[in-house]
Amino acid sequence: MPSLIALPLFVFFLFSFGKTEIYEKYCSPCHGKDRLGKTAPPLIPEFLKGKNLKKIIREGLSATGMPPFPNLTQEEINALISYITKPVKNVNYGLEEIKKSFQYLEEKPKNYEIKKFINITVAVDKSGFVYLLEGERLLDKFPMKYVHGGVKFSLKDYVFYVPSRDGWIISYDLKERRPLSKVRACVYLRNIALYGENVVAGCVLPKQLVVLSRALKPLKVIPLKGRISAIYTLYKRDALIVAYRDRREVGIFNKTLRSYPVEEPLQDYFIDPFENYIIGSSRDGKKVVIYRIEDFKKVYEEKTGSLPHLFAVSFWYRKGKFYMATRHRDGSLTLWELYNWKKIKTFRLKEKGFFVRTHFKNPYLWLDTYRNYVLLLNKKSLRLERIKVSEGGTFTHAEFSGDGNIAYLSVLGEGLELLDAYSFKKMKSYPLKYPVGKYNAILKSRSLYGAFLGYEVFMEKCWGCHHLKREAFAPPLEWIAKNRPKDLILSQILNPEKNYKLLGYTRNAMPRIRLSAYELEALMELFEALRKDLVE
Repeated sequence: MPSLIALPLFVFFLFSFGKTEIYEKYCSPCHGKDRLGKTAPPLIPEFLKGKNLKKIIREGLSATGMPPFPNLTQEEINALISYITKPVKNVNYGLEEIKKSFQYLEEKPKNYEIKKFINITVAVDKSGFVYLLEGERLLDKFPMKYVHGGVKFSLKDYVFYVPSRDGWIISYDLKERRPLSKVRACVYLRNIALYGENVVAGCVLPKQLVVLSRALKPLKVIPLKGRISAIYTLYKRDALIVAYRDRREVGIFNKTLRSYPVEEPLQDYFIDPFENYIIGSSRDGKKVVIYRIEDFKKVYEEKTGSLPHLFAVSFWYRKGKFYMATRHRDGSLTLWELYNWKKIKTFRLKEKGFFVRTHFKNPYLWLDTYRNYVLLLNKKSLRLERIKVSEGGTFTHAEFSGDGNIAYLSVLGEGLELLDAYSFKKMKSYPLKYPVGKYNAILKSRSLYGAFLGYEVFMEKCWGCHHLKREAFAPPLEWIAKNRPKDLILSQILNPEKNYKLLGYTRNAMPRIRLSAYELEALMELFEALRKDLVE
């Protein structure tokens, strides 16, 4: 019998042992003895926020492998919740564990044919499924839970990669028409990026980068000192950029990781379309800060009053200037001028939302509202319009087909709604239980952002004589892209009076067009995209 002084300590150890015993008996077969997941997801705080744990334990989760446990007492449930909501301090998940998780998948190919690759779109149902569409057509559907961090497309290989919060990544081959392989890169994953011939996972638990082959075979683990906010590909530098939520530095990874100091942790950030600047924000600072990637010198800072959501930014071009739009935590929308770096206007909206989406052919910015309508901001007039899309559902996010003709809307309570992106007429509906992210093959490929702006430059500066794919007063841009070398195209744009003879003409009919360096770069990226059939 313990003394009265030792009794509280004795009760503590007894209660702690009881919690462990309950967990091992009821939870560890699926969630793992270390709480890091096995056939079910991890039971750690990062995965449990906002969940009614008492109800889940007592009643289970329908349409999942989670059974109910009505036999547990309230004290046992409380003890179990206390145990699983404590942070895991030492997460041991390295290269050997990753290698053991790798699997080739034995899925049978589906019977479909892709007509236009640029219209391939992946839609995620939070209930645990991924849908593959081309335009209006549903091509395939496969199970995957906790999709998180954005689907990435390899335009060269016709393969896309779907990551999940609990570290699993699936590769899907559009030529073979099936999922190919899967691997668990870590316990808690932030996002993935394509780098050279590799896929790289940015991991929060453990803190590391995991380098995989394009077939998802594990190759290398690179330990990190901080908690990743995101990793992105720097296509023009053949590198990755890494920022942290808890460290005042940014890393550039090109075979090795090199760090550069910044004033505050960049908890949310993105890269400009021409990959010269990193635009970031900090949760404490409530401001936008811009660094030049070449030397990480700060070039601009602006207070916003409310945290901007920089993972969901839209770009466009008009009358010689490039713009971006950001949503903020309070629902407001801010318009910015790129490269001259200044705030143009902030719209104080009553609708709360995180996303602002557009297509380079669409005249509007599409804003989510968490109501039954879409807010549209005209890019020219800056007038707001409202389009009703549901009777009782809640609109949360828009995406477009690659050709810009279809708008895919996530409407909670109804499903995935397909609208004509110009007339707003409903085209089709798919009954997803909880539609969230949607990812188009080209619109989510950052390597093409400059080309999309180049299309808008073309429409303002070149369309009077050239059309994109058919003859006008001058040859189609697509024909030029596929039949003339890049240096000759550049020479013709810069100095048509001296260059026309190299093209076989007897006289010059093309005026010299005054272009800024960014306008010229955008046009040249458009030519490259046309050569690869990635813009129409």
